[in-house]
Amino acid sequence: MPEEATLEHTPTWVVAAICTVIVAISLAVERLLHYLGKFLKHKGQNALFSALQKIKEELMLLGFISLLLTVSQGLISNICVPKMVSSRMLPCKEEAIKPSNAVGNESCPKGGEVPLLSLEALHQLHIFIFVLAVVHVVFCATTMVLGGAKELSLLQQQQQQHQLSLSILTSASHTIFTFCSNY
Repeated sequence: MPEEATLEHTPTWVVAAICTVIVAISLAVERLLHYLGKFLKHKGQNALFSALQKIKEELMLLGFISLLLTVSQGLISNICVPKMVSSRMLPCKEEAIKPSNAVGNESCPKGGEVPLLSLEALHQLHIFIFVLAVVHVVFCATTMVLGGAKELSLLQQQQQQHQLSLSILTSASHTIFTFCSNY
């Protein structure tokens, strides 16, 4: 299997292009959320505006967690624990786990010790947190959309009831006027 190219062997234009796309998408999403917030505030939908603010907070927290994981992955993978400690409370049975190629053991020079979390496990944890965050944001956005739809439905019902009340009042006043004009 050929060795993957590192960042120092990647053309600078590729790195610049990827960074530009990431920044452009981030700015577009930020502007979209900002204008959505202004729209909700203008329409007087304070509950939906509050939910949008909560989504923004969740996204910021996700970014901070991601940053912490990325910055500290080298430190975390250099923490060594005895093999006995790392084999407790595993999510899968030990015989189902494939033996690794002793990668990562160079970070633990003492015999019988293994890294607390390997780089691969940290990468998988990062992906897991990202998937949880995406599901959470989609759930919140769906809740906002359904809340907006329900609010619109209630508003339409109120308008129909108001029109019905007006028609009943108009009919009653017309009947009274007709009744009074006959006498």
